[in-house]
Amino acid sequence: MEAATIERWISVIEDNDFIIDKDKRIENLINLWKFSGCCSYDAHVTDEALLSTATQSNIQVTFTDMCLKASPKSNYIRNIYSAITPVLNNKSDGAYYIEQHEQKNNFTATSLLQLEEEIINAIQGKLVTYNQVKKITKLHATPGIYTNVVVKDCNRNDIINAIQRTPFTADGNTQWLVLVLDRLVSQCDSFYISDDVLHPPFTSGYDKLFLFDFYKGEVLELSTCL
Repeated sequence: MEAATIERWISVIEDNDFIIDKDKRIENLINLWKFSGCCSYDAHVTDEALLSTATQSNIQVTFTDMCLKASPKSNYIRNIYSAITPVLNNKSDGAYYIEQHEQKNNFTATSLLQLEEEIINAIQGKLVTYNQVKKITKLHATPGIYTNVVVKDCNRNDIINAIQRTPFTADGNTQWLVLVLDRLVSQCDSFYISDDVLHPPFTSGYDKLFLFDFYKGEVLELSTCL
C-alpha cells in the first residue's frame, strides 16, 4: 500500500471526533504498513486494515509494545571481554574503545561471536573485512572493552509477559501477534535477542508470532504452539 493511502487514512482518523483512541489507532496503522513491507510473506494492507498474502487473506494483526526501558543494559560487551582475554595473552590487560557500525539486525548469540572475532582481529591489527567494528582505540583506563552502542536484553520472560498482556480472542480470522521493539522507548541502540527467544515455541493462541524492530525493519518469526 502506498504511503499516500496511509496518510489519507490517518487524516480520516484525526478528523473523526467519534474516535477516542486516535493515537493508538494511528500507531497501529503505521505499524501495520511498516510491518507489511518488512515481513517475508509478501503481504499487503487491505482496505479493511487487514493483511493479505499470496496464500492467505483477511489476516488480523495485533500489535503490542515491547517496552524494555526498565531493563538493565546487556552485559554482552563485558562477556566478550572475558571471552577474548585468554586469546589476547599480553594484550589482555588493555582498555579498548570499540566504535561499531550501525547494524541492520539486532544481536544474537551468532552475531556476538562474529563481533568477538572482529574485536580480536582488530586488536591484533589484522587486515580483514570488518562488518561490525568500525574503529578501535586503545585507552588509558581500567582494563575492559567500551563501546558506543547501548544494548538491552530481550529474553524469553519479556516475550511471555507481552503475550500475556495481549490475550487471544477468536474472531474467525487468521490472527498474528506482532511484538514491537522500539529503541527510542527502550532507550537503547539495539537489542540482544537471546537463544531462548529464537528456538523453544511459545504458547499464545495466535496463528503466528513475530518480533518486529520498527526502526531496523527486522522481523523475526517466533515458534508458537496454539
